[in-house]
Amino acid sequence: MLNISHTKSTLVGDEFVPGISGGERKRVSVAEMMATRARVQSWDNSTRGLDASTALDFVKGLRIMTDVLGQTAFVSLYQAGESIYDLFDKVIVLDHGRQVYFGPPSEARAYFEDLGFRSLPRQSTPDYLVGCTDPHGRQFAPGRSSPSVPSTPEALEMAFQASNHYKTLMSDLATYKKEQEEEEKDQKAFRAAVIADKRKGAAKKSPYTLGFAGQVKALTVRQFQMRLQDRFQIVSSYLLNLWVAFVTGIVYLNLPLTGAGGFVRATLLFVGPLMVVFDSQGEVGLMMVGRSILDKQVSWRKSSSEIAIVLMHTHRQASVCTDEQPTRSPTCLQIFRSRLLGCLSTTS
Repeated sequence: MLNISHTKSTLVGDEFVPGISGGERKRVSVAEMMATRARVQSWDNSTRGLDASTALDFVKGLRIMTDVLGQTAFVSLYQAGESIYDLFDKVIVLDHGRQVYFGPPSEARAYFEDLGFRSLPRQSTPDYLVGCTDPHGRQFAPGRSSPSVPSTPEALEMAFQASNHYKTLMSDLATYKKEQEEEEKDQKAFRAAVIADKRKGAAKKSPYTLGFAGQVKALTVRQFQMRLQDRFQIVSSYLLNLWVAFVTGIVYLNLPLTGAGGFVRATLLFVGPLMVVFDSQGEVGLMMVGRSILDKQVSWRKSSSEIAIVLMHTHRQASVCTDEQPTRSPTCLQIFRSRLLGCLSTTS
């Protein structure tokens, strides 16, 4: 729907790391919000930076989500087209924080025309509604002027409160509240749906649908996928560690089986863990960069995210340590043991 399937293996990027384009980054944020499965969503000018066809597909996606999943979406759009405007159930018009209209989109234009505002030729309904609240952009119908037409925010609000649309709105609101107080069927159905949505291992009173172990597993897989996207850092790190392992292994050649050789071997054994520690310092910044994203995504426990990060880095550092230790293979380990025992027997 958002045409970003080709960016699946690409970093989002920032001012230092090259990644996807600005429009693709915008669509990634939209997809992130749509994947939260929130019952009530608020979209503030989310189509800015998107082309007309993508913006229409985005609103159609919201329309499908509200119909199928029973969600409620509050959307504010900038220069919405007529095809986008017709997809909404209700439209609200605000003027300096005052509600001057709330009702069906198909009746909004006629309502303001009855108040005395003139619509221009080939003017879309969203532009006309915005123009009615703009003192410099609105025009009055023939024979009407500012004294005879509600022009101020207060006058527009009073005119709406005296209209049939406001009476219908208050009647629907009172009916809904009464139904919610008396009818327990919907409440029971909602509680049953929440319990059925929980996975195995999740407590009944927990706000999460997945247990702690499941969250750690899913987030660990996610951390590995994120790490695999930065292939340059992975390749350069492994090449560096392979080079250090090669140089360290060369030093082992022709070492004397004396006390001097024992000290050199101990020093070389210390080089491997030391390089792992130095290489891990660069991971601290990467862990801090994603904190803002994790704070925004509250669909899991923060502790499970931290454990997943530790597991990913532990696995990576263990593999690097294996590359750097030339004595990890059984044959090399046996040779090192024999030489060390010979060195100790010689010095004693």
